[in-house]
Amino acid sequence: MKLFLIKFFVSTLLFFISFEIFLRISGKYKTNSERNGKNYSLKFKVKKPTWYYTNKPNSSRIKKEKEWQYFNQYNEFGNREKSIDNFINDTISIKVLCLGDSFTEGDGAPYDSSWVRQFEREINSKDNLRFKIYNAGACGSDVFYNHKIFTNKLMSLKPKIVIECINSTDINDVIWRGGNERFNSDGTVSGKAGPNWEFFYCFSHVFRVFMNVFYKYNENLISENNLLLNEKTAVSLIVSQVEQTAQFCLNHHIEYHLILHPLPTELIKGNSQPIELIQQLIQKPYVSTLFTSFNNYYKKNDLLKEYWIVNKHFNSKGYLTMGHIILNELKLNTLK
Repeated sequence: MKLFLIKFFVSTLLFFISFEIFLRISGKYKTNSERNGKNYSLKFKVKKPTWYYTNKPNSSRIKKEKEWQYFNQYNEFGNREKSIDNFINDTISIKVLCLGDSFTEGDGAPYDSSWVRQFEREINSKDNLRFKIYNAGACGSDVFYNHKIFTNKLMSLKPKIVIECINSTDINDVIWRGGNERFNSDGTVSGKAGPNWEFFYCFSHVFRVFMNVFYKYNENLISENNLLLNEKTAVSLIVSQVEQTAQFCLNHHIEYHLILHPLPTELIKGNSQPIELIQQLIQKPYVSTLFTSFNNYYKKNDLLKEYWIVNKHFNSKGYLTMGHIILNELKLNTLK
């Protein structure tokens, strides 16, 4: 009996080890960060030493992905931008501040090829006025982090116009992080408490199969049973925050534009628009949604040439398109 139990234990262990190896090789249950050659990125209980979601101030690094490699330089605020003195000392240009996540920072393109830089070149080539545009986009940021650095630091740039870009990734970010309760009084940040088993999900792909298949958790560690409720709660928080940002701008005589833009993967699928978010924001006078414009453009052009298939961000050509579409949308409103 004892020998049988030993054999059973060894056989079971070998099966799970083999199954784990097979799953890792297949890549089926890899998370997005792992598909890009990085380690598993924790979703919940993430602590940060500062309220500001930026890179290390006055630093530089070579950012390398499977499909590309670029040198990134960060200024005094930790933004992928030139020194703030270039903006503070400019008293002639109309200053525009751009807030957003990796799609605004320009992940997947060199500094001069983000949509912000493409937008700047195009608007200055067509208008009699001179615009100077600051890119405060940061990979992984969301509307709450945007608001915090805008109101506490970036107001020193004295912008006349603020353009904030958001997309469906903001919804998951807020599900994981919560709203303003994430900001601790000591200047640190604490993410929401998630499933206690995330540690096991991080290291075992077999465990991921178990939780995904039997308990219906997706790779974002949200159960299908709670997905709709979590998304609605996150959308309500996002809407409340952008309304605060809009009101802050109004109080300081700053023109505010909120841009809802699609992800390349959503353009491919054609059915993943954040409908709830659009429905709650579409009536706001400061909101522009770009789904129709992007879809119309890519009916005539090849999206596969404008984004990185593995990284899932736009390349330089895709950001050129994004900057052009944003400029056209804002010209329909009040940006002149």
